[in-house]
Amino acid sequence: MSTAAVSGSAFAQQADAAPAASDQASTQATDLDTVTVKGYRYSIEQSLEQKRNANAVVEVITAEDVGKFPDKNVADALQRVPGVLISRDGGEGKNVSVRGLSSELVLTELNGNYIASAESNGDPTRSFNYTLLPSNMLGSAELFKTPEARIDEGGIGGTVILHTRRPLELEPNSGFVNIEGTWADTTKKTDGQVSGSYSWHDQEDRFGVFVGYTQQKRTTRTMGASTESWQWYGRDEGGTAVDVNGKPSDFNSNWWGGTGFWDQNGNYYTGFMMPTSVNFNVKEEERERKGGQLTFQFKPTDNLTLTANYFRFDLSQDSQTNTLKIPEWNIARYYGDGNWRGGRLLDGLTLDPSGTIVTGANYSLHPNKPYYCSEDEAAAAGMAPGGWGSDDCTVPTPQITGSYNIEKSLSQTADFGGEWQGEKLDLSFKVGRTWAKGGPELQFSLPIKPRLQNADGSWTNGNYASAWDLTGTPTMTFSPELMQNLQNGILQVDLGSTGSSWTRNDTKQKYAQVDGTWHFDGDVFESLQFGIKGRDGGIHRSTGNSYWVCPGTDPSDYDNRYWAGRCNSVATQFAPNLITQLGNLPGGISASAFPAINFPGYIAYLNSTYGAMQTREEENFVYNVDEKIYSTYLQANFRTERLRGNVGVRIARTKQHADSTDKITSYDDYFFDGADGNPLACVQGAATPVGAPADTYCGSEGYWRLHERVARPESYEIAALDRTYTDILPSFNLAYDLTDDLVLRAAASKVMSRPSYGDIASPGSLEYYSQEYVDDRRLTGGAGELGWYGSGSNKGLEPYKATQFDLGLEWYFRPGSVAGVGLFRKNVQNFAVNVITDVNMVVGGQTVTVQNYSTQAGGQDAVSQGVELYAQHTLDFGLGFQFNYTYNDASKAAVSLEDGTEVGKTSMPGSAKNQTNFTVFYETQDLLLRASYNRRGEVVQGLVNGLNVYEEPYYQVDLNAAYNITPALTISASVLNLTEEETRAHLGNDTKDRFYTNGYAGRMAYLGLTYKF
Repeated sequence: MSTAAVSGSAFAQQADAAPAASDQASTQATDLDTVTVKGYRYSIEQSLEQKRNANAVVEVITAEDVGKFPDKNVADALQRVPGVLISRDGGEGKNVSVRGLSSELVLTELNGNYIASAESNGDPTRSFNYTLLPSNMLGSAELFKTPEARIDEGGIGGTVILHTRRPLELEPNSGFVNIEGTWADTTKKTDGQVSGSYSWHDQEDRFGVFVGYTQQKRTTRTMGASTESWQWYGRDEGGTAVDVNGKPSDFNSNWWGGTGFWDQNGNYYTGFMMPTSVNFNVKEEERERKGGQLTFQFKPTDNLTLTANYFRFDLSQDSQTNTLKIPEWNIARYYGDGNWRGGRLLDGLTLDPSGTIVTGANYSLHPNKPYYCSEDEAAAAGMAPGGWGSDDCTVPTPQITGSYNIEKSLSQTADFGGEWQGEKLDLSFKVGRTWAKGGPELQFSLPIKPRLQNADGSWTNGNYASAWDLTGTPTMTFSPELMQNLQNGILQVDLGSTGSSWTRNDTKQKYAQVDGTWHFDGDVFESLQFGIKGRDGGIHRSTGNSYWVCPGTDPSDYDNRYWAGRCNSVATQFAPNLITQLGNLPGGISASAFPAINFPGYIAYLNSTYGAMQTREEENFVYNVDEKIYSTYLQANFRTERLRGNVGVRIARTKQHADSTDKITSYDDYFFDGADGNPLACVQGAATPVGAPADTYCGSEGYWRLHERVARPESYEIAALDRTYTDILPSFNLAYDLTDDLVLRAAASKVMSRPSYGDIASPGSLEYYSQEYVDDRRLTGGAGELGWYGSGSNKGLEPYKATQFDLGLEWYFRPGSVAGVGLFRKNVQNFAVNVITDVNMVVGGQTVTVQNYSTQAGGQDAVSQGVELYAQHTLDFGLGFQFNYTYNDASKAAVSLEDGTEVGKTSMPGSAKNQTNFTVFYETQDLLLRASYNRRGEVVQGLVNGLNVYEEPYYQVDLNAAYNITPALTISASVLNLTEEETRAHLGNDTKDRFYTNGYAGRMAYLGLTYKF
C-alpha cells in the first residue's frame, strides 16, 4: 500500500458517487488497479504526481503492492497519514479520528455510500468498526480532509471512502491467493488465514465478474488494570478536594462517610483521593473474520456501464475476560455515628509525594488479633453494636470475576448502479441497501470471593492479605496460600452479582441517488456537477437476558433463575476444579497469583444442573433512532493556466426521530430485619424466618436478603425526540502553481455531523437509594449516599457544526520527492462530551438532585487548529523515507447540560497535540525492507467527576519485509509493536499518579505467502 494526499477527483470514477469532475480530472485520474506495479517506490511516486495535480486535500491508500505493505486493516494504514489517530481493540485498529475530532465525527463509506457497521458489544455507533473489514478486499481508500459538495455530508473530522475492485478495470483471469500465519507473545499461539480473489471479463470488455473471499482467525489476549469511582476522602476535617499543588480542584465526588479513617495500626488518613476499586483484567478472544465480495459488470454500449455489488463482512468474537478486583470493602469500619479507631482490615496506604493521592493499599488479617463476624460475637466481646458482619473478619478480596461472551457482528451491502457518458453530459445512478446486526448471543458474569461460611455460621478464610500498587506496572499481591485454598473449595459464589444481560443492535439504510456532470468548452469552467440523494435508515437496540432456572420450576418465569434465591442450596455450589491459575502476563500488570474462572466449564455445569439456557427480551427497554435524509448539491470545477479548483454547495435536510426508555428503580431495602430492627443473620440452608416476604433468601453476605421484586420496585417511562433541520454547506478548494515546483493550496467550508446514536437515544436509568438500603449496604462495603443516582442520554444535543479552513504549500524539489506544510483550523460551534456530575431533574413531579449522573453535555465554540509537516524522498539506490508531523491545538470550551447548567471546560474529546510518523524503506527489484515509527501525544478524553481523562503518549514500531521468490510468488513477514508498548491513562492534568487505566495487547508477528496470477 502507499499513501499520499491526492485530488478529490482522482478516484471519482471508482467512487461511483458522481461522474468524473472534468475531462481534465479524468485524464489525471490513474486507474491504479491496472498499473503495472514496479514496486513500492514507483507506487508512492505515482501518488505524489496525483497530489501535485490535485484540488482538494485528500489522503489516499492504495493496495498496489500485495504483501509489501502489510497493514492488517484500513485503520492501521490510515494512522500513518498526517492528522489521523486510531483506537485499538486487541492490538488491531478499530476506529479512526481526524484532526482532533472524535471517531463519531468521521464518516466511512463503501464506494461512495454509507456502510452499516455493527458493534459486537451491541451498542450502536456512527463510528465505523474497521475490525470488520479485511484490508485485502479493497483497491484503495481515500480520506477527504476538505469536503467537496458532491461528497455526502456527515464527517466534520473527515470522510473515508473505501473503494473495491471491479472486473472491467482488471486483467481477465487475474487474481491472487494468500496464506498467512499470526503469532503473539500474549498467547504463544499461531493462527492462520487465507484469502484470494479472481477477476474475469470477456474479450470485448462487455461483461465481467469479480469474486473475493477472506477468512482470518486470530487469538488475541489483552491485559491491563483499571480503577473505579475515584473519591475524595475527608470532606469535613479534610476540606474540599484539592489537586497535588494544594489548589482547589474541580473534582466533585466525595466518599459517603464524610471523614477520613483509621487503619489497624492506629494511623489516621484524611484529605486524599482514592479509587473505590482496583481491577486487573485479562481478556482472551477467539476472532474469526470472513469477508466476501461478488461484483458483476455489464457494458451493453461503449458509453453505458452497469455494476452490481454484494458485500458481506462477518466477525465472530468469543471471549473470556478474567478479572481480579480489590474494592474498598475492608478499608474501614464505618457504621452509625463514627469511624471505629480499631480500623477494619486496612494496614496502611501509600501516598504520592503531595499526600493527596493514594497509589497503593494493604489489607490483612493480623495473627492473634480478635475479629468479629456478627453482632453476637461483637457483643460477647463487649464491642458496641453497629452492623458487625463477614467483612469485619474475612478478606473477601480478590473478588474473582469476569465475563464469558459469545458475540457476532455481520455487515452486508447490495447495490446496483449505472454510468452513462455523453458528449457533453455524463449521468450516473445508484440504488442500494446496507444493513448490519451485532451483539452477544451470550454474555455471562460470575463473581467469587475467597471465603466460605461454615454450617455453624462461622467463616473460613481463603486469603489473608491483599495489596495493590499503581506506581509503575500495576501490581497485586495476595497471601501465598490463596490458590491452594481456592482449589480446596474455600470460596463463595456471590449470587447478588451473578447474571447474564446483553444488548444487540440492528443498523440499516436504503439509498438512491442520481448525479450528472455537464462539460463546458470554455477556458475557465471545465464542468458543472449536480445531483440529488435520498437516504432512509436507522438503528434499533434490544436488550435481554440469558438464564437458567431452578430445577423443577417454570422456565418461562425469569424469577426462577437460579441466582435469584429460590434454590440457594444448589446455586451457591462451585466446583473447585473450575478455578485455574493464569500465567504468561508479559505486560500491563503483575500479580503474585491470578486465579481465574473456567467459564466454558461453568456454563457446561449450568447446562447439566439446570437444563437448557433460556433467553428473554426486555421489551420495556426501548432504543430507536430513525433518520430520513434528503440532499442535493451543485459543484463547479474550473481551471486556468495556474489556478484550478472547485466551488459548490450541498443542502441536506434531516428528519430525525429517537425514542428510549428511562428506567426508574427505588432501592427501598436490602436485608430482612429482625425484631431489633437490624439485618437478620443467616446460615446457608436454614429455614426462612417467620414474617419474611416470599423469596427471601440467605445471601452470600451472611444476612437474609430480600428478593429484588420486594427490595427495589421498578417503573419505566418513554422519552422521545422528533425534529427536522436543514444544513446549507458551502465549500471551495483552490490550488495555485506558484512556480513549476511550488503549489499553494487553500480551502474553506462548512461541515456538519449528526449527534451519535447513544448521545440522543441510549436508555436512561434513575435510581433512588433509601436510608434503609444505604445502611444495609454499608454492612458489606458501602454504597452511595441517600438520594438519587443515574445516567441517560441528552436529547437536546444539537448537530455538530463547524467552519473549517485549510492553507498549504508544497515543494516538489525533484521527481518523487516533496516537502510541504499545511495549516488547518476548525471552528466547532457544537460538540458533545461525556460527563459525570450532579444535576437537578424532575422525577415524579418533584425536583431532585441526581448524584454522579452520567450523560452527554454540549460544548460550544471550540477551536481545533494546527499544522501538518510532511516530506518524502528516495535515493537512487533504493533507500527512501516518509515523514509527517501534526501539531493540533484544541482550545478548551464551556460544557453545558440540557438545562444550560455549565459543568466545566474541556478540550474536544479525542484531540492530541502531537503526532509523528516516520518510515524508512529500502527496495530493490526483489526485496523490500521497511520500518515504521508512529507516535501520538497525550489524548484528551471526556470528563469524569469534573476532571478530564488523559491518554498518555503512545508510540509503536513496526517492521515489514517482502521478497519476490519469483515474479508471481512473494514471501512477506512483519512484526508489530516491536518494543512491546502499552497504553496508559490518568485522571486530571495536574499529575499522572491518579491512575485510570492501562492495557497491553502484545507483540505480534506475521509470516505469509502470496501468489499472484
